[in-house]
Amino acid sequence: MFQTAHGSLHHALHVHSGERILIRGGASSVGLLAAQIAKRNGLYVISTTRNPAKRSLLLESGSDEVWLDNGKLQGTTAESRPVDKVLELVGTTTLKDSLRCVRQGGIVCMTDMLSEKWGFENFEPKEAIPASVYLTCYDSGQIRVGGKHFQEFLQQIEQGEITPMIKRTFKLKELPDAHRLMEENTGGGKIVIVTY
Repeated sequence: MFQTAHGSLHHALHVHSGERILIRGGASSVGLLAAQIAKRNGLYVISTTRNPAKRSLLLESGSDEVWLDNGKLQGTTAESRPVDKVLELVGTTTLKDSLRCVRQGGIVCMTDMLSEKWGFENFEPKEAIPASVYLTCYDSGQIRVGGKHFQEFLQQIEQGEITPMIKRTFKLKELPDAHRLMEENTGGGKIVIVTY
């Protein structure tokens, strides 16, 4: 979770204090942590969710605003107030729309595929990518965040500056229940299995 959130924000998006970032799929465990990391780095954080009941969770995790997402933000709030950076966690189903939510010179980072759709049909780069908007991706299998950053992250947790969101904790004997909850794909934090 940390590897993906930190790597996306710092290696792919090159975030800076004062920027506005849109986190598409904000109720996922990576989205919730990315919001906290971005906020800690001085960004204005806007997170999206399809579920209005998750608004308070997103605000608690560091988001300044929450936008309800039906798959199309362009032409609504996003068009009148474009953002500097977009962390795309939903996937290819919303990527083209995310590219239209960012200002000229802004960056969109494709990191996750929560939608489980892995590709485009008839992808036309000049149609999909607005002029002077940058599209990148982050993959922890290709770029690893150094141990120094992970140690800083652990210290931030110990000091209460960052709180990884845990959806639910299960005992090892409850593993089938944990798996069923994971299959529901409802976001809201990590599922933890304890062995004691």
